[in-house]
Amino acid sequence: MGIFDFLRKITKDKETEEVNKESLTFSHIGNWIEKKKEEIKTKEKNLFVLIKGRISHFTHNLEEKIKIVRSVDVNTKKAEDRLKSATEDGRSKYLEALESFLENLNNLQEDRTEIIISNVNRLFSSFIKASHMSYERATILIGKEMADIKNEVKNISKDLIKVFDEHKVILDISKTISILETKLKQYEEIKKDEARASEKIASLEREIYEKEEKNKIIFEEIEKVKKSPEYLGHLKTLDENKSLKEELERDFIYLIRIIDFKALANFFHIFEDKMERVKSHRDTFHINFEKDDGKEILNLLSVAKLNTPEILDKINEINHKREILKNKIESDNDQTRELSDNIKKTILEIEDIKNSIAREQKRHEKFKASGEEILNEIKKEFEKIEVELH
Repeated sequence: MGIFDFLRKITKDKETEEVNKESLTFSHIGNWIEKKKEEIKTKEKNLFVLIKGRISHFTHNLEEKIKIVRSVDVNTKKAEDRLKSATEDGRSKYLEALESFLENLNNLQEDRTEIIISNVNRLFSSFIKASHMSYERATILIGKEMADIKNEVKNISKDLIKVFDEHKVILDISKTISILETKLKQYEEIKKDEARASEKIASLEREIYEKEEKNKIIFEEIEKVKKSPEYLGHLKTLDENKSLKEELERDFIYLIRIIDFKALANFFHIFEDKMERVKSHRDTFHINFEKDDGKEILNLLSVAKLNTPEILDKINEINHKREILKNKIESDNDQTRELSDNIKKTILEIEDIKNSIAREQKRHEKFKASGEEILNEIKKEFEKIEVELH
C-alpha cells in the first residue's frame, strides 16, 4: 500500500481496544474539549518531530544512493546510442523529480495531523505520477542502482504509514473533537432559538393576561354605568322611542288601508303627471310622506274629493308623533357601547395573540426536537472515543 492510500485506510474499520470508558457530564464538555485539544496539540508536535526525523534519515540514505546513480557512466554500457540517450534522459528527469520531492518533503510545515497526512499523501502521489515514465526509461541501462532508490522510497512510505498508523488515535480524536465542536455550536444555537421561543411565548401569555385584566376592568365599568341614573334614563328614552316608532308603523299601515288608491287613480287617470304621483305614493308611501309630512297626498285626496275626517285625523296624528320623536333627545352617547366595542376589540386581539402563541409553540417543539437529535449525535461521537456522556 502506498502512502497515498493511507487516508482511505485510516477512515475504515478501527482496531478494537479494551479501554475503560471515561464518564463526562454535559456541563463539562467545553473544558474536556479544551483539555483534549491541548493534549492533541502536544502529541501532534511530538509526532511532527518524529516524522521530520524519519524524513531526514530517509533523505540522507537517498542522497547516498543518488550519488551512486549519478556516478554510473552510461557510455560504458554496451548498448545502442538511442538506449543510452533514453537512459540518460530518464535518469535526469527522474532525479530532478526526486530532488523536488525531497525538497518539498523536508519543507513540510507543522500542522494538524490530518493536514500533514494529506500533504504527505499529495507529495508521494505527485512524485509517483511525475516520475513513473522517467524511472522506466532510466532502468533501461541503470537497473540495480535505480531499484535501490525505488526501494528506499518504498521504505520511507512504509515507515511513514507505520508511524501514522501507530498514532492514528490522534487523528481519530482530533476528527471527533472537530465534529463535536461543530455539533456543540449547532446545539447552542438551537438552545438559544428554543429559549427565545419560550421567552416569546411567556411574553405573549403576559400580554393576554394584561388584556384579560383590562377587560375585567371594562366589564366592571359597564356594570357601574348600567346602574347610573343617566343610563337608566337613556334606556327609558330608547324604550319610549321604540314604542312610539312601533305606533307610527301601525298608523302608517292603517292610513294606507283607509286611503282609496284605486278611486284616486281612476280620478287622475287622464292626468299623466298626477297619475305618476298617485302610483309613487301607493308604492313608496313612507318615503313620499316623510318628504313633505303628507301634504301632497292630502292635496291629491282633496282635489279628488276623497279626503275624509278620519284620513285627516290620522295624518295629523302621524305628524304629531313624528314631531314628538324629533323633539325627543335620543342620546347616541351610549357609554356602554364604546366600552363594549373596546372589549370586542381586545377579544380579537387576544385571539390573534393565541394564534401567535400556537405558532411559537410549534417552533419551540421543533427546536426542542432538533436539540435532542443533535444531543444524541454528540453522545454517539463521544461513544466512538470511549467516553460516556450523561
